[in-house]
Amino acid sequence: MPRRAFTLIEIIIAVVILAVLGALIVPRLTRSIKAEHENAIVQMVDLLSMYAFRDATSPQQIALWQDPETGWIALLTSERDLTGSGSNFEQTRFEWFADRQISPVALPRGMELAELTIDGNDVTGTDWLAATVPGGGRPSIEMHFVSGSIDTVLRLDSNTVVPVRIDAGQSADRGREAVDLDAYGSRGEQW
Repeated sequence: MPRRAFTLIEIIIAVVILAVLGALIVPRLTRSIKAEHENAIVQMVDLLSMYAFRDATSPQQIALWQDPETGWIALLTSERDLTGSGSNFEQTRFEWFADRQISPVALPRGMELAELTIDGNDVTGTDWLAATVPGGGRPSIEMHFVSGSIDTVLRLDSNTVVPVRIDAGQSADRGREAVDLDAYGSRGEQW
């Protein structure tokens, strides 16, 4: 029995079919990855907003933390360990717990926190904690996220509740402008 090989026409048809399938699949995968990275940025905006909100409304100490093992970024709340041996309330320990109202953010594959600045100081590594000071305010935080499809900075100033998002090539939104209320009155009334 003679051995039969592929003909040139069969090889060309197979290559054309593979090219068409590749042309259909690759853009979908690219859009899927970009959507996944965009979703992670939206989750980080929510996490930073909740960090600011909890600081403003909770008597507990609040912190942002990146788990060095998983890379997840989580919101933590502190509770005093009143079972400690110290009789002085100030000497009792603080225990950190993950906030139950917002899930930690897991950065998708290919996306990283490239730069982190807390109160103007650059932070290196993945083991960091940005804690508030009860009655003393919270630090300003700037996070720079980079991936193949996203280059975004999220900035949460110490006196704002919602972070500012700055995508690559865009300038920061100036936010609120001061208004002179005496000059603003439409009918010249006294303020």
